[in-house]
Amino acid sequence: MRFGITPLDGEYLVKSLNFDKGLVDFSDFRFSELILDVINSGFRHCEISLDLFQILPIEINNEEQTKIKKIQKEYDFTFSAHFPIYSVELSSPNKFIREASVQSCIDSYNKFRFLEENIEVFVIHPTGSFTASIGVLGLDSKTNELIYHILTNYAIQSVKKVINTTKIPKSKIAIENIEFPFERTVEIIEKLKDTRLCIDTAHFLGGFSGDVDLIEITEKYLDITSEIHLQDYSDDYPSPDHVALGRGTTFPIKFLKMIHEFDFKGPIVFELGLNQVFESLEYIKKHVPEIIVPEIKKSST
Repeated sequence: MRFGITPLDGEYLVKSLNFDKGLVDFSDFRFSELILDVINSGFRHCEISLDLFQILPIEINNEEQTKIKKIQKEYDFTFSAHFPIYSVELSSPNKFIREASVQSCIDSYNKFRFLEENIEVFVIHPTGSFTASIGVLGLDSKTNELIYHILTNYAIQSVKKVINTTKIPKSKIAIENIEFPFERTVEIIEKLKDTRLCIDTAHFLGGFSGDVDLIEITEKYLDITSEIHLQDYSDDYPSPDHVALGRGTTFPIKFLKMIHEFDFKGPIVFELGLNQVFESLEYIKKHVPEIIVPEIKKSST
């Protein structure tokens, strides 16, 4: 199995920035150097957080593109990419927000079009924070279903626009289970046809996707899953759905055994800092030693 990380969300990014001028200086930031750091730590896969290239003034010029492609070929390195999520709402009932969210995804893709043939999976959140808020309004079930039906259709239309504009093969698109009823997520995948699922274990364990069981979902949908976000869930931490395996109380060892027995081929990504990744890999080695994990260097920070 292939394990990877999201280096643009963790200490790799902080380590790469220059704070000497009092303000963060991005002029010397090189994504290619960040990839080399990931490789030197022991990984051969990373998920690119496309958000950061819109939020921060990070440029990928022609020279940098050439370096990244050279590194990919030399180290047989693999990539996946996560479409923007911050302030993005593909299911918004407001057409202007919906259209802007679609354009954000398209723009982020265009920045990495040069690497598209080497990006195995494009993960996308079909809904955002507004849609997530519907579940806590205390509406009756019929009203809830009507609203979710409308927002689901908006999400489908938006993802279709992203696919049609970018020409990304549908099989490369993975719809992540998020704070949204899982049956609706499945509906989106089925109606879009040939798209895939990205299983986020913590989102299931934390109840974000409804009252569903991670093991049952895995048994039923692992064959259409192209990427896994592997982390535990615990309310004892500031970001409860992004904690190391074993920090929660309910992480099912059976899940790890299932994906091993299935011989899952897609990337398994830790959306965690390096120390928590190290902790998670140690957890896997202890409880499912038959899984071969990368030997990584624990961060000294």
